[in-house]
Amino acid sequence: MKGMGRRYGIETAGFLIAVLCVAFTPAFAQGNNAGSGKAPGNTAGGFQAPQKSDQTCIANRDGCGKAPGNIVGGFQEVHPLPLGGAAPRMSDGLVDLTGRWYPNAAGQMLQAAYPLDRNAFRQFDPKATPEEKPAFKADLNPKYRRPVPYGGCDQPATPSAALEQENQHAPLELIAKPQRLVMLYEYPLDVRMVYTNGRVHPKDPDPTFNGDSVAQWEGDTLVIDVIAIDERMWNKGGAGGDWFHSDQEHVVERITRPSKNYLSYQITIEDPIVLAKPWKSAPRTWSLAQDPNDEWTEVFCTHNEEPDEIKRIDAAREKTK
Repeated sequence: MKGMGRRYGIETAGFLIAVLCVAFTPAFAQGNNAGSGKAPGNTAGGFQAPQKSDQTCIANRDGCGKAPGNIVGGFQEVHPLPLGGAAPRMSDGLVDLTGRWYPNAAGQMLQAAYPLDRNAFRQFDPKATPEEKPAFKADLNPKYRRPVPYGGCDQPATPSAALEQENQHAPLELIAKPQRLVMLYEYPLDVRMVYTNGRVHPKDPDPTFNGDSVAQWEGDTLVIDVIAIDERMWNKGGAGGDWFHSDQEHVVERITRPSKNYLSYQITIEDPIVLAKPWKSAPRTWSLAQDPNDEWTEVFCTHNEEPDEIKRIDAAREKTK
């Protein structure tokens, strides 16, 4: 990964490893780029850009609650980006969503163990834009809330690939052209092609993990309508944790770029079998990568890391010879 030491995983996956990342990955720090300018204020369209606030700390560490001193890697310099001016536009006059976007306000890879300004790290302020928990049906079949096996690879899918970045912290790359949008998630490794050319849903689409997407512009907001999402996929992330959905799930994504450095991404989920009412995420902040050398890296999850699993695979292979 070009020496950047990236680690995508849930915040509880290993405090020690995260601390080592702080000590040995100075390439993450943007220095003056990340802390330059003024912290953005509220903008039109309901988008609330992050504000500077008091420094946070790692739970149970000495000095918790105090602003940290000099930190190896320069993380004390990481604050929310300035707005960066107006969003660029494509040749057809519509907002250009193109960019490499991080699920935070700092324009770079961040992890929970870093001693950072909280508003640079989180995707939304729960006080300013609270995220309600999903309201499940009272007589819901337990299969929709069955536990997700621990250690399983996250299956690329809609809407999980976007929602789970509150915990996974992986970037999203968008390539926008008139009449189409390419969406590339580094983790889980996911590719979507979204057409904005007036395409409509087929009458009987085959289910896929990313579903069938159609999109249209409502002013400067791209609205993506998704149906036919494979039932084997679960909705991962958000205030309600994980849950499985029915074949009637309907997802609406709203993406807008209120300024050069910021993207707002909000998801609504409807499912008359599972949910008593539609669930709507908070508008989540994504920020434009600030390092000109920040490049796409492949992150692929497999199930064969454990020695016992490798032995089992090898034994099975031998039997087929």
